[in-house]
Amino acid sequence: MRTAAGAALLIAAGTAVSAQQNVGELFSNGASVTGAVVLADSGTKVLSGSSISAGEQTATLKLERGGSMLICPNTSLAVTTSQNGRQMMFSMNTGNLEMDYPIGAASDNLLTPDFRLLMPGPGRLHLALRVNAKGDTCVQSLAGNSSAVVVSEGMGDASYQVKPNEAVIFNGGRISGAMPTHENCGCPAPPPTQVAKVAPPAPKTETPKADPAEPQTHMVVDAPFIYRATDPVDLTENVAHLKMESKPIDLGPTVVLPPPATAKNAKPAKTETASGGTKPAQEKHGFFAKIGAFFAGMFH
Repeated sequence: MRTAAGAALLIAAGTAVSAQQNVGELFSNGASVTGAVVLADSGTKVLSGSSISAGEQTATLKLERGGSMLICPNTSLAVTTSQNGRQMMFSMNTGNLEMDYPIGAASDNLLTPDFRLLMPGPGRLHLALRVNAKGDTCVQSLAGNSSAVVVSEGMGDASYQVKPNEAVIFNGGRISGAMPTHENCGCPAPPPTQVAKVAPPAPKTETPKADPAEPQTHMVVDAPFIYRATDPVDLTENVAHLKMESKPIDLGPTVVLPPPATAKNAKPAKTETASGGTKPAQEKHGFFAKIGAFFAGMFH
């Protein structure tokens, strides 16, 4: 059963949370918040008195008053607002941050281990800040900044005014160590994205194939053949020449002369032998057999 004391404690806690001002909404991967927060659909609402620690990526805090702040990687920032929300106070140890927001007639403050930065309005505040472990503090007025930032020592009376379009580094956490600089005091540039390049595969080499339409080399016989059954066979006279050409085979005109007219039933002539006998004369044949053998040896 809930006691009266327990109910009173819950009411007091609810009243304290409702009294806290909403600083802004945090957007980041890997950032952590210590203090009062309210989870929202778009991001995390950070309430006054909270501390934000960025991870390996930059965290963006969109302020309720308008504008935003960039909390650079591995940087922690505490945020507190006044009751009416018109003034804000930031504090940090080491790291980098950038602020870009409108400011009213009131002034905001930022505390480091060695300095207090007074940022008066009205106007637009666009600054970058970097603090290292040695106390070296870099204050840079970025494009569009209209506020002259007054840097004062936390344990002394010395101060320095950083004007618009000016960048100053305070070495060793001392005003006396102030020097103009051209360094970037804000968030470091992200490392370039490594893109793996894959070499295209080497083209396949194929043995060229013969084009069927391309003419092939043939043996061409360029000589007329005249056949006479009564003439002796002499290939050197009948075959003129052979040559290689890239055109279809053309044997040229072929002329066949008929043998001389003879009696149908003529008997073959007889020749006398040494013994006085007779024998049939030897027939002239074998011409076409020799021609066939000649061309068979030529084309095979």
